[in-house]
Amino acid sequence: MRARFPVLLLCGSLALAATGCTVGGSAGSGAAGNGQQKTLVVAEWTNPSAIEATKKINAIFEKEHPGVKVKLENAPTAAGAWGTLTNSLLSAKSVDVLAQFAPTPAKFPPADTGLKSSGSAALITAGQITDLSGQDFMKSYDPVLQKYGVGYNGGIYGVVAAEYIGHGAVWYKKDLLDKYGVKVPTTYSEFVAALKKFKDAGKTPIFVAGKDGLQGIVYGGAVQQLLMKGKTSTDANVVSDQRAKDFWAGTKTWNDPVYKEAATKYTEVMQYIEPAASGVAQLTAPGVWAAKSDDFPFFLDGSWDGNTIKEANPDLKFGFFVMPATDDAANNRVPVKADLTWMVPTWAPNKDLAMDWLRIFSRPENYKLWLDATGSTSTQPGVTSSTLPWMDWLNEHGDQRFVALTDPWIPAGAPPEAAGPDLTKMTPFGKQSVDDALTGAATAYQKSVGKK
Repeated sequence: MRARFPVLLLCGSLALAATGCTVGGSAGSGAAGNGQQKTLVVAEWTNPSAIEATKKINAIFEKEHPGVKVKLENAPTAAGAWGTLTNSLLSAKSVDVLAQFAPTPAKFPPADTGLKSSGSAALITAGQITDLSGQDFMKSYDPVLQKYGVGYNGGIYGVVAAEYIGHGAVWYKKDLLDKYGVKVPTTYSEFVAALKKFKDAGKTPIFVAGKDGLQGIVYGGAVQQLLMKGKTSTDANVVSDQRAKDFWAGTKTWNDPVYKEAATKYTEVMQYIEPAASGVAQLTAPGVWAAKSDDFPFFLDGSWDGNTIKEANPDLKFGFFVMPATDDAANNRVPVKADLTWMVPTWAPNKDLAMDWLRIFSRPENYKLWLDATGSTSTQPGVTSSTLPWMDWLNEHGDQRFVALTDPWIPAGAPPEAAGPDLTKMTPFGKQSVDDALTGAATAYQKSVGKK
């Protein structure tokens, strides 16, 4: 699903503060000589914990490369600041390692559609990004995920370093669940029963940043699990590709039964949210939820916010799970979205140093350091975060995950409804019925591809 709600756009919101320090050490490849200092420019977006981890890796790099300083460029994703910085660095050809969102196959539409690649995919197709498939450090990563995230014409054009769960993501307060005898739900019926039990006890079951559309976590998660029902995790790429083809051909669309089931379940769950949710902003929601330890047992928010919750209330015992959308526990698996991806421009001023930086970043002990700080699920087999207690559920269910299904191809200039029902207009946030919202989305999509 293309994000109508910010969760898929913000799930990689990783911030930074500009930094750089020079540390002495043994000589490494690409080190500056004759007293001249080189500067390796790394650019990343906003998440304080991720930035601190990146700084530590920069220090390791500098120690092994005397005479080289790492300059960490930064900007938040809000208000277009990250896009502005990225465009500036690309225009000036002044960046060596650049964070981008993983494009996935959805960003490389077939030529016969007449659509053009966008974002990082456009940089790849224009020959602006280096193929990393032959680099030794790529052997440390899951090849299937890397190919899916940044694969194009046989090459691998980046390192997918972060994966997060946005679709169906739910945080919970352990003490509240224990107090009311509620176990982490494994089926949709169990989840609804838990919501009802808390509501009957006078608690508000769900807190959500409705102002920024994070209620879409429920609908998006249900769509993912329902489309993958009866499939294996390795089928995700095929399911995504076939859906895109079917939508483009007009044989499938937004008012098909699977989307109606997802939307119906969404409206049922939405009966249990904080009544003032439409005024809650994503920026403040984790802190508000964490502070209210005696209410709001569940919180709709991506897996990336564990550190934010912990900082807001260090004493809170909390966990994370993915909302089950079916009554068959075996079908309620984890859709994981490839997120922050390190790319090296073909014209990078210090290309050899950039490869060394990625090599150092990819060492298991350094990558684990980064995982522990970011709360990301691992893209390196055998390397997991062991210091974040809220990651236990994700680590235990790692073998059930699948790469999140990507959007159908959306023509440029298509109205927002072409990307799926507008949840701000659909009940209970708006006045549209489920049928009207889905039909409107289907009509908008079909018109955008010339099927009506």
